[in-house]
Amino acid sequence: MRVVVAQSCWNAIAFELDRVAPREGVLLPLVAIEHRNGPCATIALDDITSLAIAEVRCVPPELQHNAMLRVEALPRSDAWADATVLPLVRRYPRLRAAAYLHSHPFATHHTEPSGVDIDGHMKPLLENNRACGLDASFSFIAYGRWKLACFAMTQRVVSLGDAEIVDDADPIIERARRTRPPRFWLKRWKQRLRLRGFNPVFDELFDGWMRAKIDLDHGSPAGHGRRVLVVLFPLDFPDTRPEYYLVDRHAGTSTRLDRTFSLDAEEVAA
Repeated sequence: MRVVVAQSCWNAIAFELDRVAPREGVLLPLVAIEHRNGPCATIALDDITSLAIAEVRCVPPELQHNAMLRVEALPRSDAWADATVLPLVRRYPRLRAAAYLHSHPFATHHTEPSGVDIDGHMKPLLENNRACGLDASFSFIAYGRWKLACFAMTQRVVSLGDAEIVDDADPIIERARRTRPPRFWLKRWKQRLRLRGFNPVFDELFDGWMRAKIDLDHGSPAGHGRRVLVVLFPLDFPDTRPEYYLVDRHAGTSTRLDRTFSLDAEEVAA
């Protein structure tokens, strides 16, 4: 797995860690993951081909407690993190807050997560990531004034080596920072479906995919929720067509519909 950090992010990281040194510091990284799986499949660590730190935010000084051998983001920093992450993810749909970044300024030649690091953030983050379909959590630890050691956790902690600093114009960073086209086309589609009695439910997936779930048996109490049409919109839609799947929850089946299938496709692409 290749782990990279954008030069602008690295500058912000080094500046903040220099500010608090020799105490430990903490930052909020947002990462983009490239992997071999399809948009709805669970992502295992071995499936990931690259991990890019494409955005980073400094935790406000008043929301962190810095000590020589420990740093803590205070409980009230959760509200700040929520308000920070949501606009960034909306702007850059491929980014996720799936990692943690702090420093071990006392480490010279190498470092690794401490028991506090593992129990305090890697394990809780792993549970959160699994709920979103990512079977791993990540920890980035700056050391040696400064290098960025990278670690992943599944059943145990493994080292990913040091991150590679790349230019902001590097293709992997540009892909991570891709924005979604205007959503007017999606609003029209939702409005027309609702006029027909359907209520699509949307959620965001990794790689900028958007998933819509439509209960096709909404008018039948006996069959409510049995057949669900799942529509997957890629980040570059409408240049790339959406994918359609028919899920039968009672039968436990999922069938990909023919590429020529369209649920009012002319409305979606309008």
